[in-house]
Amino acid sequence: MGWDDTAGLAPMFAGVVLIVLAVFNVFVEAERVVCSFSSSAADRTGEYAFEITDIPISLCTHIVYDSLQLAIDVHSNDTPNILLVNPDVAVGGWRKFAALKSIKPELKLLISIRNPLIAQAASESDQRKALIEVLIEYMADYKLDGVELFWGGYGIQSEHSLYLLVEELKSSFRAAGHPTWEVTILVEIDHEGIDHARLGRLLDFVHVVGAGERKPKYGNNSTMPSANALFDVDDQTNMTLNDALQYWIDKGCPADKIVLGVVFIAQVFQLKKPNTVKTPMTYCTVPEEGPFCAYIEMCQKFNESDWTMGWDDTEGMAPHAFQTDYWAAYENEASVGRKGEIAREKGLAGVYAVALDLDDYRGKCGPAYPLLKSLCGSYRQKANN
Repeated sequence: MGWDDTAGLAPMFAGVVLIVLAVFNVFVEAERVVCSFSSSAADRTGEYAFEITDIPISLCTHIVYDSLQLAIDVHSNDTPNILLVNPDVAVGGWRKFAALKSIKPELKLLISIRNPLIAQAASESDQRKALIEVLIEYMADYKLDGVELFWGGYGIQSEHSLYLLVEELKSSFRAAGHPTWEVTILVEIDHEGIDHARLGRLLDFVHVVGAGERKPKYGNNSTMPSANALFDVDDQTNMTLNDALQYWIDKGCPADKIVLGVVFIAQVFQLKKPNTVKTPMTYCTVPEEGPFCAYIEMCQKFNESDWTMGWDDTEGMAPHAFQTDYWAAYENEASVGRKGEIAREKGLAGVYAVALDLDDYRGKCGPAYPLLKSLCGSYRQKANN
């Protein structure tokens, strides 16, 4: 699964502040419920437009905003021109984002850069320096608390440069008088070539996405396809989510620095006879820009017609649904709740909802934000232990 700038997911998702039940108010400070949202969701038409005022800040300890985009002036022959493009300046999006702290002062706000150009900027010392300077200026201006970098499939040769970028970010933040600013990464659990122990030493937290593409396949003599819900991590194959997380921990990334990311999308595939599968590009309208569906739309489709529900695993973490022409891998309240339980059982630092604008934030199929509530509620049960 990949990620892009538009949905918080890639090559992978008015204004009501939700009131949390009393049990949600008794948490230790170390617990993190990170929530991301896509700035492009505000451009959706009608009631599906997701605004900053829709963020349920009472459920989240950290909010990640993906509006900032990286650009590099490749025509510059001297000092590299690093641009952080903010498409929300005209509508005051970042000011509204920063203003969330006036409602919840302890809320932490993170800036996210999910662009392949990050690898290019990291590869040259002068570009790293320029990027860091621009970041510090931006973060200070909007009173942000940290930066999240997408650690994508840039190739093994880029890994060392990215480590250098992280090291220099941390030291530069301290030198600028902001020692509490966080440096985190967003990385897929099966990303190859990672020095897990080094990440654990360098980073404040590692946002690990515990998801992958579940494209169905037909087996011998099967009439219905099935998907593999397991992970291949380095030379380890067919690992469960629990085992893959343990692999990270055993390789030296401390559990209390790992935040488990859960993606609120449905991957929809079209079934064609005889026994072939293809990905439809226009099955859903939310979001408009991706070949996948937001949970807010899929849950309505499930209610509008007959679907047969099943699981790709025996651990309750990989649900699917199918009807005559379509097969969908998705998340439901039970599956994200089980992932929250695993995060709690393994002593992880927290959970990460990717993304708020993919959940049922309008309450179309029941109470609003069912996936986020299930995820954070199952993880935060440890507060009562």
